[in-house]
Amino acid sequence: ESNRFIEKIMSAKDYLVQNMVSELVGYLMKDFGWDIQSAMRAVYHSALFQKLDDAEIELYVQSPLYVYSYLKKELVTGKYV
Repeated sequence: ESNRFIEKIMSAKDYLVQNMVSELVGYLMKDFGWDIQSAMRAVYHSALFQKLDDAEIELYVQSPLYVYSYLKKELVTGKYV
């Protein structure tokens, strides 16, 4: 039973992360005029994505626009702030 509980938690986390990625990709496409592949590559290869996927930090429960502000800073400055 504890395994089922863990699976549900992980699947909820995965859902939230993927939803956040979708939002971030949309923002990048709009702000930078990128195609979907370029925007997805930028998100998945960012330092922010490593933080986004971290269950201890729980960045994936924050507002997508809030998280995007960090991603945009990283992409513009070249470093995660």
